[in-house]
Amino acid sequence: MSQTATDTGRMSVECVLAQRPEYRGVHGECRQTEDVPLPHSMGLLLMRCCTCPCHRQGEGVGGEGRNSA
Repeated sequence: MSQTATDTGRMSVECVLAQRPEYRGVHGECRQTEDVPLPHSMGLLLMRCCTCPCHRQGEGVGGEGRNSA
């Protein structure tokens, strides 16, 4: 069983796909930029934030992130 160097367990579908060279521009389509709480709950999350480094640093893989010009 092989495992990739990057943990994609909590990454959005868009950011996982954007790891492939031909889909790098898809990082800008990710909308999981913050945790979404479950309404009327105490600390339960409806959706977790994407753990892709492009959201933490403001840059995408290869410099093609959502915040680059």
